[in-house]
Amino acid sequence: MRPSILLFASALTPIASSLAIEKRHHNAWPEAIRSYYTAAADSLSSLRSTIPTTTLASLTPSTCNIASPTMPSISGLPPVSPSLALYHVAVGRGTQNYTCDTAIPSSTPVPVGASAILYNTTCMSCLAPTALAQLPSSALLVPTPKEGKALFPAQALMSGHHYFTASTPTFNLHTESHNFGIQFTKVLSKVPVPDDRQQTGQDGSKAVPWLKLSSADADGGLASDGSPVKEVFRVNTAGGSAPKTCDAMPAKFEVQYAAEYWFWG
Repeated sequence: MRPSILLFASALTPIASSLAIEKRHHNAWPEAIRSYYTAAADSLSSLRSTIPTTTLASLTPSTCNIASPTMPSISGLPPVSPSLALYHVAVGRGTQNYTCDTAIPSSTPVPVGASAILYNTTCMSCLAPTALAQLPSSALLVPTPKEGKALFPAQALMSGHHYFTASTPTFNLHTESHNFGIQFTKVLSKVPVPDDRQQTGQDGSKAVPWLKLSSADADGGLASDGSPVKEVFRVNTAGGSAPKTCDAMPAKFEVQYAAEYWFWG
């Protein structure tokens, strides 16, 4: 297995700087952002007390033991198949896409895919799981990032992109700096997010369901390229759900969302 590693050490300086700003302007920051940096501060303090400074300056795959993280779970979502091991963790930030029959305002919006940039949070899942859990809701409070730009300070490098190939959910983890493969998938299980775990978007949209997906050939017979991934989980979702009806909605529209994606192979 080829683990992908968040360059967490390089994020320590931006975290520290952000925490200093956060202390001065704490009340002006949205709650989700405050929670994220508070969790980051707690993780950083814990790291400093348990890992030598020289190690923090050059974290290695052996430091980020990706056998140790526990993926978030939700009642009704099947677990990871027992033979699989964690391969990669990413936070996706983008949009869920819908169409509407504008001639029938009472009709239900139809999901037609999603588009998101994926950011490598593999090592964060080991070293700062509480901060990672805060990241999707925090990500919705900043503009959708441009290509090649970090989501915000302490964010990971880009892992790749999530999009649909015709009707097939696709995870393209191939960039100029790495190739973790291209994975075509199909949905095996979908579980609505209960009220007590909702992370709503700024527009009030509810969180899209948590998913378990498995590897599959794409429409047209395209096969996954260079990826050992067998299962993908979408968890800790924030925003992204469409309104209940098409009343006052355009024929095509997008809803901002973020989520954690856990890849197993």
